[in-house]
Amino acid sequence: MVALLEPGGVFASCGGPFQLADPAVEEAVRAARAPFLENDEIPSPDGTPPDHEMQWPGTELQHSEWFTGVQQSVIERRVTMSARDYVGHLSTISAYLVLPTAEREQVFSQIMQVLPDRVEMAADITVHLARRRHGVSPHRI
Repeated sequence: MVALLEPGGVFASCGGPFQLADPAVEEAVRAARAPFLENDEIPSPDGTPPDHEMQWPGTELQHSEWFTGVQQSVIERRVTMSARDYVGHLSTISAYLVLPTAEREQVFSQIMQVLPDRVEMAADITVHLARRRHGVSPHRI
Protein backbone atom coordinates (compact mmCIF):
# COMPACT_ATOMS: atom_id res chain seq x y z
CA MET A 1 0.00 0.00 0.00
CA VAL A 2 2.81 2.44 0.82
CA ALA A 3 4.41 1.99 -2.60
CA LEU A 4 1.19 3.23 -4.21
CA LEU A 5 1.36 6.61 -2.44
CA GLU A 6 3.54 9.55 -3.33
CA PRO A 7 5.31 11.16 -0.36
CA GLY A 8 2.69 13.40 1.27
CA GLY A 9 -0.13 11.30 -0.20
CA VAL A 10 -3.04 10.29 2.04
CA PHE A 11 -4.10 6.75 2.83
CA ALA A 12 -7.79 6.33 3.76
CA SER A 13 -9.53 3.32 5.27
CA CYS A 14 -13.23 2.92 6.15
CA GLY A 15 -15.12 0.16 7.87
CA GLY A 16 -16.61 -0.88 11.13
CA PRO A 17 -18.71 -3.31 13.09
CA PHE A 18 -22.31 -4.12 12.27
CA GLN A 19 -24.07 -4.70 15.60
CA LEU A 20 -27.56 -4.85 17.05
CA ALA A 21 -28.47 -1.39 18.39
CA ASP A 22 -31.08 -2.49 20.96
CA PRO A 23 -29.42 -3.92 24.10
CA ALA A 24 -32.48 -6.06 24.91
CA VAL A 25 -32.45 -7.67 21.46
CA GLU A 26 -28.68 -8.12 21.69
CA GLU A 27 -29.08 -9.90 25.05
CA ALA A 28 -31.83 -12.17 23.66
CA VAL A 29 -29.59 -13.11 20.71
CA ARG A 30 -26.65 -13.70 23.08
CA ALA A 31 -28.78 -16.07 25.18
CA ALA A 32 -30.07 -17.89 22.07
CA ARG A 33 -26.56 -18.41 20.72
CA ALA A 34 -24.94 -19.30 24.10
CA PRO A 35 -25.42 -23.10 23.80
CA PHE A 36 -23.50 -22.99 20.51
CA LEU A 37 -21.11 -20.03 20.72
CA GLU A 38 -19.71 -18.00 23.59
CA ASN A 39 -19.52 -14.97 21.30
CA ASP A 40 -19.50 -14.07 17.64
CA GLU A 41 -17.27 -11.02 17.83
CA ILE A 42 -14.64 -10.43 15.20
CA PRO A 43 -11.45 -9.49 17.05
CA SER A 44 -9.17 -6.74 15.86
CA PRO A 45 -6.33 -8.13 13.72
CA ASP A 46 -3.75 -6.55 16.04
CA GLY A 47 -5.58 -7.29 19.30
CA THR A 48 -6.73 -3.71 19.98
CA PRO A 49 -9.58 -3.83 22.52
CA PRO A 50 -12.94 -2.52 21.27
CA ASP A 51 -12.95 0.32 23.84
CA HIS A 52 -9.47 1.61 22.90
CA GLU A 53 -9.39 5.24 21.73
CA MET A 54 -7.66 4.38 18.42
CA GLN A 55 -8.90 1.34 16.53
CA TRP A 56 -7.16 -0.85 13.93
CA PRO A 57 -5.90 -0.06 11.30
CA GLY A 58 -5.16 3.31 12.93
CA THR A 59 -3.10 1.56 15.59
CA GLU A 60 -1.01 -0.12 12.90
CA LEU A 61 -0.61 3.16 10.99
CA GLN A 62 0.57 4.91 14.18
CA HIS A 63 3.35 2.35 14.60
CA SER A 64 4.43 2.47 10.96
CA GLU A 65 7.57 4.37 10.03
CA TRP A 66 5.92 5.34 6.73
CA PHE A 67 2.91 7.28 8.03
CA THR A 68 2.27 10.37 10.11
CA GLY A 69 -0.74 12.39 11.22
CA VAL A 70 -2.99 9.41 11.79
CA GLN A 71 -6.60 10.50 12.37
CA GLN A 72 -9.71 8.54 13.24
CA SER A 73 -13.30 9.71 12.83
CA VAL A 74 -16.55 7.87 13.39
CA ILE A 75 -19.64 8.47 11.29
CA GLU A 76 -22.66 7.27 13.21
CA ARG A 77 -25.09 5.27 11.12
CA ARG A 78 -28.20 3.22 11.86
CA VAL A 79 -29.71 0.67 9.51
CA THR A 80 -32.98 -1.23 9.90
CA MET A 81 -33.27 -4.69 8.40
CA SER A 82 -35.50 -7.73 8.53
CA ALA A 83 -34.75 -10.50 10.99
CA ARG A 84 -34.09 -12.84 8.03
CA ASP A 85 -31.54 -10.40 6.56
CA TYR A 86 -29.83 -10.12 9.96
CA VAL A 87 -29.50 -13.91 10.19
CA GLY A 88 -28.21 -13.85 6.60
CA HIS A 89 -25.55 -11.41 7.79
CA LEU A 90 -24.64 -13.74 10.67
CA SER A 91 -24.20 -16.56 8.15
CA THR A 92 -21.15 -14.69 6.76
CA ILE A 93 -19.35 -14.47 10.12
CA SER A 94 -16.59 -17.00 10.68
CA ALA A 95 -17.74 -17.94 14.21
CA TYR A 96 -20.89 -19.40 12.64
CA LEU A 97 -19.24 -20.74 9.49
CA VAL A 98 -16.96 -23.04 11.48
CA LEU A 99 -19.89 -24.67 13.30
CA PRO A 100 -21.05 -28.05 11.99
CA THR A 101 -23.98 -27.58 9.60
CA ALA A 102 -26.60 -29.00 11.99
CA GLU A 103 -25.47 -26.73 14.85
CA ARG A 104 -25.32 -23.71 12.55
CA GLU A 105 -28.92 -24.34 11.44
CA GLN A 106 -30.00 -24.76 15.08
CA VAL A 107 -28.37 -21.55 16.26
CA PHE A 108 -29.89 -19.57 13.38
CA SER A 109 -33.30 -21.05 14.17
CA GLN A 110 -32.90 -20.15 17.87
CA ILE A 111 -31.87 -16.60 16.98
CA MET A 112 -34.79 -16.15 14.56
CA GLN A 113 -37.18 -17.10 17.37
CA VAL A 114 -36.02 -14.24 19.62
CA LEU A 115 -35.80 -11.50 16.98
CA PRO A 116 -38.52 -8.97 16.23
CA ASP A 117 -39.58 -8.75 12.57
CA ARG A 118 -37.19 -5.82 12.01
CA VAL A 119 -33.98 -5.02 13.86
CA GLU A 120 -32.06 -1.78 14.14
CA MET A 121 -28.33 -2.09 13.53
CA ALA A 122 -25.54 0.19 14.69
CA ALA A 123 -23.46 0.35 11.53
CA ASP A 124 -21.04 3.15 12.40
CA ILE A 125 -18.26 3.75 9.90
CA THR A 126 -14.78 4.34 11.29
CA VAL A 127 -12.56 6.36 8.95
CA HIS A 128 -8.77 6.40 9.27
CA LEU A 129 -6.55 8.87 7.45
CA ALA A 130 -2.75 8.91 7.45
CA ARG A 131 -0.21 10.81 5.41
CA ARG A 132 2.84 9.12 3.87
CA ARG A 133 5.99 10.63 5.32
CA HIS A 134 8.37 12.51 3.09
CA GLY A 135 11.87 11.09 2.87
CA VAL A 136 10.99 7.55 3.92
CA SER A 137 11.14 5.00 1.14
CA PRO A 138 9.15 1.82 1.48
CA HIS A 139 11.33 -1.25 1.69
CA ARG A 140 10.48 -4.07 -0.63
CA ILE A 141 6.85 -4.79 -0.08
